[in-house]
Amino acid sequence: MVKLIWENKREFLNNIARLKNAFRDYYEIINLNPQTSQVDKNQTWENMLFWGDNLNVSYYLINDFEEKIDLIYIDPPFFSGSNYNIRILEGDSKYDSIAYFDCWNKDLDSYLQMLYERIVVFKKLLSKQGLLFIHLDWHASHYVKLILDEVFGRNRFINEIIWYYYNKYSAGKQNLPRAHDNILVYSKSSNYTFNEERIPRSKPIKQLKREMVNGVLKNAKDENGHVIYRTVTDKKIDDVWRIPCLQPASKEWTGFPTQKHHNLIERIIKIGSNEDDLIADLFCGSGTTLTVADKLNRRWIGCDNSKYSVYLTLKRLLENRKNKDNHINKNSSIELYTHLDKNKLNLISSGFFEKDLKIKRI
Repeated sequence: MVKLIWENKREFLNNIARLKNAFRDYYEIINLNPQTSQVDKNQTWENMLFWGDNLNVSYYLINDFEEKIDLIYIDPPFFSGSNYNIRILEGDSKYDSIAYFDCWNKDLDSYLQMLYERIVVFKKLLSKQGLLFIHLDWHASHYVKLILDEVFGRNRFINEIIWYYYNKYSAGKQNLPRAHDNILVYSKSSNYTFNEERIPRSKPIKQLKREMVNGVLKNAKDENGHVIYRTVTDKKIDDVWRIPCLQPASKEWTGFPTQKHHNLIERIIKIGSNEDDLIADLFCGSGTTLTVADKLNRRWIGCDNSKYSVYLTLKRLLENRKNKDNHINKNSSIELYTHLDKNKLNLISSGFFEKDLKIKRI
């Protein structure tokens, strides 16, 4: 099998047991808002949001969640060569910060090593029926696919989904507008969850009825040998998804630079999981995956290293749970975990997570 080799590629499978033990007691629950823990006395699950490095969090999770996560979606850095800036408005004051680092100084080797280590550990966390969805674009998806083939095996490749975002403006003059991302899908085993999703057609169409005969799909015929037609109003989803980029006018808009459309994430979760399954997004950004999982009655684990990501995610989750129109499983609380150091203690003591911040992409 073809393998992808880069300078100073480090194999670390033999170290996972040691790292699993080293991070066993590394994280603790931080009580920020009593609303996160107000649940029915028969509560059976606590949703987990981690504030920290997702590789260390993954080692921590292996202790209790090895082969227990049913779907992992990640939207990691794309190797774009850019950092994503935000402006934070707090009352009458404002300041700028970086929401998301994706500048690698053209060091592709470091980028690939970063993803390789995480993919190896994510595979250990996936259940036997689990799927990994990894969201990329043209910068590095071709490299990452080879890594996934190596870690999961070529026979575990399920799909390459093309997300066609037709409403994104492009100012490029020397190439065709880049209007899609690539979402690679791999399974843990041959017995994986995969639900058929259908979307409505713009108008009903007349279509030949088909049936399986001795393993071959053929036109269905009546007793007189005439082909049978039917009228259809929907169609099975294929691997090209026409879903717009999220726009600032949307009520779901948070200002986070890499926020994905909730309809995109909802489709992924519905295809790759069932109610009460356990979902993980370990590059959770503004929390779209966790918010959608909450609405769809999935249990979830989220993680991000950015304080602004954690702030936005908690804010969205709590606001959605206040909305009476959202049919969310009230028997699940939200717990924030982190490894407390001096900087985090000072930030929490300052009331950062209780502030009313407005975040804008710049």
